[in-house]
Amino acid sequence: MASENTERSSRSTNVCSLSRFPSGWRGTIIDIMADAELQGRLMGMGLFIGTHFQLLQNSTSQMPFLLAIGETRIAIGWDIAERILVEP
Repeated sequence: MASENTERSSRSTNVCSLSRFPSGWRGTIIDIMADAELQGRLMGMGLFIGTHFQLLQNSTSQMPFLLAIGETRIAIGWDIAERILVEP
C-alpha cells in the first residue's frame, strides 16, 4: 500500500498539460479535459488516453504543437494542448 501511494505521488508530480511539455520528449496521454465533441475529434485523430507520443514541436503563438504517434504527425493548437494531460 505504501509503494502504491508513493507511485501515485511521484506520478502526479510529473503530470502537466501538453502545452507545458518540452519539445523532443516522449510521453503518454493520461487525461483529456474536454467535452464529448472535442474528445471525439481528438479520438478521430488518434489521441486517446494511454496514447504514447513524441512532441516534435512546442507551440509558439503562431505555430501549432506537432506530435508524432508512430508514423503519424498531428498538429493541434495551444487551446487544445492545454486540455491534454500528459506524463513523461
